[in-house]
Amino acid sequence: MPVTPDHPIREPEQIRLDVSRKVRSVQVSDQFTAILACLIGEKGWTTPVLAELVATSDGMLLGRPEGEPEFRGFLGSLDDLLRNIHGLAPVAELDGDEVGYLVARVAKIKRRR
Repeated sequence: MPVTPDHPIREPEQIRLDVSRKVRSVQVSDQFTAILACLIGEKGWTTPVLAELVATSDGMLLGRPEGEPEFRGFLGSLDDLLRNIHGLAPVAELDGDEVGYLVARVAKIKRRR
């Protein structure tokens, strides 16, 4: 989408809020909702709340529930997460900036390995 007066450049926080609003309107599994909420930085979408996500050296995704000291939950692979994000994008009507925001959040998890 070209930058015009009708479509100005959005700040990252505005993109995050737009992603949050759009993703919240789509029904997905509780686990995927918890992962998305953690990626976006939203609290209260699920119980328990995922406080943190980490990738293992073999590309698996682990979650740490809020209030827990350790990563306990195996959540799937990073490849599956990226595939699911791209599958969600047209349903949630995410634009390129919004998909990019989510993919960048996954990349940040990968860098923490």
